[in-house]
Amino acid sequence: MVDVHNPKAQDQFYFANVSSGGASTKVIGRSQTLSVEVGISTVLTISVYECPEPVFTPEHARFLGLLRVPIERLAERYSSGIFQQWFNLDTKTDPRAPAGDATTMCTAFEQAYQDAVLNVYQPKICLSVIGSAFEVQRGGRQTCAIFVGEDVKTQAGPDLKALIASHKQQAAYIDALHEELRRLCTPSYRPVSQGAPPVARQVLSRPAQG
Repeated sequence: MVDVHNPKAQDQFYFANVSSGGASTKVIGRSQTLSVEVGISTVLTISVYECPEPVFTPEHARFLGLLRVPIERLAERYSSGIFQQWFNLDTKTDPRAPAGDATTMCTAFEQAYQDAVLNVYQPKICLSVIGSAFEVQRGGRQTCAIFVGEDVKTQAGPDLKALIASHKQQAAYIDALHEELRRLCTPSYRPVSQGAPPVARQVLSRPAQG
């Protein structure tokens, strides 16, 4: 978990609970690395929580959203790994609920990636997944490394293809943020309907600068 963006929160610390489907789970924060043993059919569930303190305390943690990562889809689509990529968090699904069928999970995973740069207000997670998980053979299990923080740059350098994909998405995300700032900060003088809110009418009725 390189970072978490949540426009509705202030002064919060974020933690990710990572599960590979077994009984045990691990909680990680920023600047930490976690290795998870996975098979080709494994589904990683990353549940993100926010806390008011820099130490994870379950009694004060609030569930923010989750991301389910099907390893088989990673192996097929992202053979070079994921390096600092943004994914929208599913804020509606209960993390204790079953993951569902493979097709639904793959669709949701791809949608979380595609929509990350479209909806800047949706809570999202930036993470890197690099390691031997993409070489897993059917029926076998290998180690998948989930990197958090900047140590991924030196401990396991990303493949060039993954790096280029990351840069493209980061650029698109910045463009979306700038466009939203422009939309919020630039007054519009287009006519409004009779049902428009009073505040909007007041802004729209200002005379244009000459």
